[in-house]
Amino acid sequence: FGHQLREQVKSWTGLTMGVGIAPTKTLAKSAQWATKQWPQFSGVVALTAENRNRILKLLGLQPVGEVWGVGRRLTEKLNALGINTALQLAQANTAFIRKNFSVILERTVRELNGESSISLEEVPPAKQQIVCSRSFGERITDKDAMHQAVVQYAERAAEKLRGERQYCRQVTTFVRTSPFAVKEPCYSNAAVEKLSLPHRTAGTLLPPHAES
Repeated sequence: FGHQLREQVKSWTGLTMGVGIAPTKTLAKSAQWATKQWPQFSGVVALTAENRNRILKLLGLQPVGEVWGVGRRLTEKLNALGINTALQLAQANTAFIRKNFSVILERTVRELNGESSISLEEVPPAKQQIVCSRSFGERITDKDAMHQAVVQYAERAAEKLRGERQYCRQVTTFVRTSPFAVKEPCYSNAAVEKLSLPHRTAGTLLPPHAES
């Protein structure tokens, strides 16, 4: 099935993808990661309960930072505790992980051990927020230039809203100077505008405080 799926996606999109098959979402992500490490499997890696040795070998090779849902900051904290591989994370005490990290990471540990703890979503949930921001290459002090940037971000946010067939009821505009500036305190501020009716067009998303 995995090879058929891989060929079907390639015929539709022209893209070559790796396919990971496993009893949990996290293990399936690890299996997909392994498709790049084990070319002998021709892009499809299946992790089953009957092949426990393959699971252990894969998790022992996978850096903990490559585990699905484990970001850079979390990786640093885990490394400080001597947890450097996915296997070491899988062998961690779940009560310790919950107490010192979060229930989310605890679920990841359970998933790595073959216990399904993260439900499969057939339809992705709607986003609760859409963020459009960027860092400028140089300091912006001109009011018109700042206003133009806010307008562009409002247009981009509106495009995303329409693309996801959503509306918004609140708009937040925020600004911050570089925290790495020398001999200058970091400045940050934000303004929030609640809309009387849900909207998804740039003209209505642009808050009054950004127009003045």
